Amino acid sequence: MGLLIAMVVPPTLDLNTPYASAPRLTGWLRALGHRVVQVDLSLELFLRIYSRAGLKRLFAAVDTDKLAYDLTDIYDNRERYIRAIDSVVAFAQGRDMTPVHRIARRELIPEGPRFRRERAERRHAPYGEWGINDLARDLTARMFGDLSDLFRNTISKHYNLTTYGDRLAESCSSFDELEAELTRPANEIEKMLFEAASDTIPADVDLLCVTCPFPGNVLGSLLLGKWAAEQRPKAKRALGGGYPSTELRQISDPRVFRYIDYMVLDDGEVPLQQITALLSGQDVPLERTFTCDSGRVVYHTSAACAAPRFRDLPTPDYEGLDLQRYAHVIYHLNRVSRLLSEGSWLKLTAAHGCYWKKCAFCDVHLSYIGDFDPLSATGLADQMDALHQQTGRAGFHFTDEAAPPPLMVKLATELLRRDRSYQWWGNVRFDPGFTPDRCRVLAAGGMIAVTGGIEIASDELLPKIAKGITVKQVIHVLNAFTQAGIMTHAYLIHGFPGETEQDTINSLEVLRQMMQAKLLRSGFYHGFSMTAHSPIGKAPELYGLRTLGPQFAGFAHYVIQHRSAEQSGQNNAIRDALQAALAAYARGEGFERPVQAWVASFGFPKPTVAPDFVTSVLAEPLPAPKSPPQLVWLGSLPTWSRGLLQCSDQHGELLSLQVPKWMCEALAQCHPSSWKRGQPPLASDFQPSDWQSRFARFGLAAI
Repeated sequence: MGLLIAMVVPPTLDLNTPYASAPRLTGWLRALGHRVVQVDLSLELFLRIYSRAGLKRLFAAVDTDKLAYDLTDIYDNRERYIRAIDSVVAFAQGRDMTPVHRIARRELIPEGPRFRRERAERRHAPYGEWGINDLARDLTARMFGDLSDLFRNTISKHYNLTTYGDRLAESCSSFDELEAELTRPANEIEKMLFEAASDTIPADVDLLCVTCPFPGNVLGSLLLGKWAAEQRPKAKRALGGGYPSTELRQISDPRVFRYIDYMVLDDGEVPLQQITALLSGQDVPLERTFTCDSGRVVYHTSAACAAPRFRDLPTPDYEGLDLQRYAHVIYHLNRVSRLLSEGSWLKLTAAHGCYWKKCAFCDVHLSYIGDFDPLSATGLADQMDALHQQTGRAGFHFTDEAAPPPLMVKLATELLRRDRSYQWWGNVRFDPGFTPDRCRVLAAGGMIAVTGGIEIASDELLPKIAKGITVKQVIHVLNAFTQAGIMTHAYLIHGFPGETEQDTINSLEVLRQMMQAKLLRSGFYHGFSMTAHSPIGKAPELYGLRTLGPQFAGFAHYVIQHRSAEQSGQNNAIRDALQAALAAYARGEGFERPVQAWVASFGFPKPTVAPDFVTSVLAEPLPAPKSPPQLVWLGSLPTWSRGLLQCSDQHGELLSLQVPKWMCEALAQCHPSSWKRGQPPLASDFQPSDWQSRFARFGLAAI
């Protein structure tokens, strides 16, 4: 019999669905023969706090001396919050939709400071007459935000809905501040966390595996390690995930190991395989793992530990996770946040790493970017089928760094061949490989949305970033997705080295035109960060940057402070103004306002981009395919009788055409049910070929 392992998600993370790494590593450990209990303490803490008993307890713990005016308003309404909370949480979980009307008509929940940031009419306007569910979810999120603001200011300065102590751990070179927080008495929220851990982590557990993806999970992870030392003293504690793998690769401070026994880097499968074998009594080396031996931090690696290919790993395993308990909260008013909150998306990864892996700001020197290993389309479809069978869910979110276009298209055709009805979305590069016909097939196969990095819509900057795309290519790709009905969201960067005010304002003008044309539905600006594992971090002088620190003091080393000629000291304020413009465009507002007006206080110049730039690009012809494409018929299987072809087109409308019988037979061969060896036929397989254009507008796609 294998070990008893607790796979733990620490506070606090997205409440909409389980974090991706937990089911993935659970599948691996169960395949090795271990018993694994999945424990989402981020969710458990949320449900304890936001309950009648939890709110009563926390309101009683509020330090009233710290109540500012707005916080007093929340505190004074505590009885209303306590009375409403169970109904509101049931609504957020989707268990009981009946409170929606009372929430929407401003009756059930108190309207605290986050409600007063805009007039009620303005809040309600985007949702219209029939968007009552979305409106209620928005108002519910504001209520949770008000309460979290109160508790953060009066009980724990670290608490937020989706982070806990993030500022403590954001590239902190020294462990001193974290150590001080870990050694003080627990606050009331942390006591609730420990109680949740006691109730969910088995008393006889052998190994706690805590996944720590972000800075906002570090304090919670180490607090759990402290709790385990006291309450589960026989258990070993392993920490892994995105934060250790990016920020703690040089760790040398032994104090960290008061709270953990092992810290693993990069993909967790092989390190956990070796740790569990060692705990089972085998004499095996550790791999990609830090330990503390005799007061000294030691890094273990072994050439004998061969890692499996990503494509050979087992399917993620959701057994033991009750997806109906997750709360679907809209954290930000953009389309991606809304999409995330529409249900518990099952997390999958189509390809390990990035097929491009050249962007100057990206961690291309680390495994999670640099080691590209895709699944096959059939293997990915098999995983989707397995998870659908296990959970009954049909929605998938691909967590790829950048899902490869050929694999996504092959997945769509495989799902069409299997006659599946799944919904899926994920992150991509806006790669010219996403042609209009390929996007039609992606949509027919279930793709509903894409997110991707444009970074800056300027052909002056994109080559410096080594993005590998041009603004014109991005416009055509966005149009291909949009025409297929696939929602688009972009990530932007402000402050990249060499970016001038003219670049910034020109980029905003291009984005304005894109969003006015509905090619891009929403976007989000990030500030540029120079990280230690990126090309720019490895050679900052090539980008005109001077590093300023911080000096490494034994703990984290990731974000590097720097100075460039373009830095004005107002980058954060400029980024906020740019984001305000995007938010207005996403609401369908502000298109007639000159783009420089959004940043008027910073003295930006007028754009030099033509006002019809995007529409003129869309009028340009697309390049012809380099090789004969495959043909996919997206309508129903056609029939022919007495010179008449009949079927449904790709939109389900009846299609009736007078054609010769051979043409109907050719079209039928392009239907997924007729493919030979599971592959669509080539256009060159048919002679003559002039019939193909006749069916293009009805759903014949050339991929």
